[in-house]
Amino acid sequence: MRSPIAPPLTLRPMSIHRHVLGLLALSGVAAAWSGCAEEATPDGTTNSGTGGSVTGPGGAGGAGAGGAFNIGGAGSGGGAICASTTAKAEPTPLDIIFALDWSQSMRGESWEETSSALETFLQDPLSAGIGAGMVFFPTVKPFGSNCDTDLYKVLDVPIAPLPGNTFALMNAMPADATGNDTPLGAALPGTLMAATAYQDAHPTHKVILVLSSDGGFGGCGPTIDEIADWARSALEYNGVRTYVISVQSASNYPPENLEKIAAKGGTDIVYDATDISNFSAKIEEIRAAALGCDFEIPPVPSGMGLVPDEVNFTYTPGGSDTPITLPRADNLADCGDQPGWYFDNNVSPTKIIVCPASCATIQNDTEAEVAAAFGCASVPN
Repeated sequence: MRSPIAPPLTLRPMSIHRHVLGLLALSGVAAAWSGCAEEATPDGTTNSGTGGSVTGPGGAGGAGAGGAFNIGGAGSGGGAICASTTAKAEPTPLDIIFALDWSQSMRGESWEETSSALETFLQDPLSAGIGAGMVFFPTVKPFGSNCDTDLYKVLDVPIAPLPGNTFALMNAMPADATGNDTPLGAALPGTLMAATAYQDAHPTHKVILVLSSDGGFGGCGPTIDEIADWARSALEYNGVRTYVISVQSASNYPPENLEKIAAKGGTDIVYDATDISNFSAKIEEIRAAALGCDFEIPPVPSGMGLVPDEVNFTYTPGGSDTPITLPRADNLADCGDQPGWYFDNNVSPTKIIVCPASCATIQNDTEAEVAAAFGCASVPN
């Protein structure tokens, strides 16, 4: 099994599961696989569908409802109208690895609220079907050094679906935070190796790391910039994102410690639980953000091979019959702050991932419909 930044990693066997659509802030999700040929025009619209009159080959498509995307809707004329088949697009199964700081600075209220919030999250019906695993730092393993990265490669609680794994996760949590100094420089790299290895083994899943810490570190060597670079390496390697929750005692440390990890981990913001009573709400925000905008590519109709450069992705706002074709980006960085989507892998894709700007719009539209069209040149951003 590959690892982005270390030799091959051996993990404990972990269960494969499929995510139940408990929290998805999106209804009516389906994918329309088209038999032939929407024709992309230079302005980013497509020449099929509804919205304009047929004017023969090369005719102008009609203007549709661009909405928040500032993209014209699908018009007709210019290309053959596609005959389509439909297949439901399932959101990508989600797996979460919680990396929990239980060093002495977390003792008392911080640890009590963290434990309580996690118990609520794990038992919440909206979490049913999510895979969850856990690792603690400093290590709770009765052997080795806290600064031994290899100790964090093996999760203290392996990933398995909720609610079945809830008891194991809660039973593993120490009664209080009594660990020594915070070995973030060993714990984050080791846990990210476990996360990327699990992502490699489950390419149709979405694996994320949720780091809960006050931002303290030391004793294991790396600087905070070097620690944060591991989060960037995991993101660039196979898309594992690092979400960061800043807990109560974070005021004791420079805020940029955690900000750097979040930024390089592809999530940009630190979820502020310095008022520890907010911890539960921050986990819910992360769950919503992680679930909302990754979609499995449905099976291609019989006799039609999947050609990555001949896939388009559309969003139909609630109350509208006019789909908006989102432009395709090369990757997350290519999204910028513009609407669009990209593949998890441009050569052998398994998922369609919506760019952050479009994701926010779709998540806030509870009647939205999304679709993927196969057989037509992708509309570029």
